[in-house]
Amino acid sequence: MDDESVGLFRMRMKSLQRRLRQEAVSVRGLSRPAAQVLGTVGRRPQISPRDVADEMRMTSSNVAAALRELESAGLLDRRKDPRDARRVRLSVTDAGLELAARFRDERDTWLGRAVEAVLSEDEQRVLAEAGRLMERLSHFEPVAPGHTGGSPSRTPDEGA
Repeated sequence: MDDESVGLFRMRMKSLQRRLRQEAVSVRGLSRPAAQVLGTVGRRPQISPRDVADEMRMTSSNVAAALRELESAGLLDRRKDPRDARRVRLSVTDAGLELAARFRDERDTWLGRAVEAVLSEDEQRVLAEAGRLMERLSHFEPVAPGHTGGSPSRTPDEGA
């Protein structure tokens, strides 16, 4: 793919990501950053606030504000790391898990309806294959200069 095609593809993926975020269920009193942090902690139990900030590319102060919001809403717990009391580990409460599941269900419902309404059966098959290709791309790690071995990264379901 040439650079222009790669850039256009990336812009189109970002457009779909924005639309999926718009389809998230809004919860009275819960900000969008807090909802995003909730999703991140739900996917990575026992993550640290610092790791949340790094993964989400958010400032530590924005993460701290989202964590306070989630904790006061009863959606998240903070606990000291048993191996290092200076560190904090985060986990989602049962109420937080239910809310995160509702967010995912709403987005998935919208996406499913959009796919069925807009794409033909052949296009739906192409989209499913594109999803598999994007999964493979997500596992790509550049080879260090001078390294000559190895095979392309494969996902577990593809085998070696």
